[in-house]
Amino acid sequence: MPRTKDYSIREATEEDIFEVTLLTREAYEDLPEKEHVKFNAKKVMDLAKHVIPTDSFLTLVLENDGEIVGYFFGMVAEYYFALESQAICLSWFIRPQHRSIRNALSLLKRYEKWGEEQGVVSVNMINIKMNSPKVYEKLGYTMTEATFVKRII
Repeated sequence: MPRTKDYSIREATEEDIFEVTLLTREAYEDLPEKEHVKFNAKKVMDLAKHVIPTDSFLTLVLENDGEIVGYFFGMVAEYYFALESQAICLSWFIRPQHRSIRNALSLLKRYEKWGEEQGVVSVNMINIKMNSPKVYEKLGYTMTEATFVKRII
C-alpha cells in the first residue's frame, strides 16, 4: 500500500491538461461499462481548458514525486428542484498501484472543503462498480440512488 506522505494534492493548472487527459483515458479503460460510450480525448482536453480556471468547477490532481497519478473532477450546480446548490463529482480516478484509503480520503476531503467554500448545501459522489462504498460511508455519505445504463444506439 502506498504511503500517503509521498503524495500531494493540488488544483490542476493548464499545464496539466495533457497529463490529466491521458489519465482520464486510463480511467475510461478501467470502467466496467465502457461499451456504453466512446472516449474522446479532444473533448476532455477542450473541457479541461474551459473549466480549469473557473470557480464552479474543480480539477484536483494527486501527485507522487511530481507524476500525476490521480484526478478528481467536480462542479457546482443547483438542485433541479430547489434553489440550493450542490457539489457534484463528475469523475475521479487513482491509478491502481497508487490506490489507498488514505489517498482516496484525502481527495474526497479536499473536494468537501471546496464545496463548503463554494457555499453548497451538500456534496454528491458517484460510485462505479469498482469503488468500495466503505470510503463514502467512512466519511458519512448515504446512498440515495443508483444509476443504470443501457446502450440504445
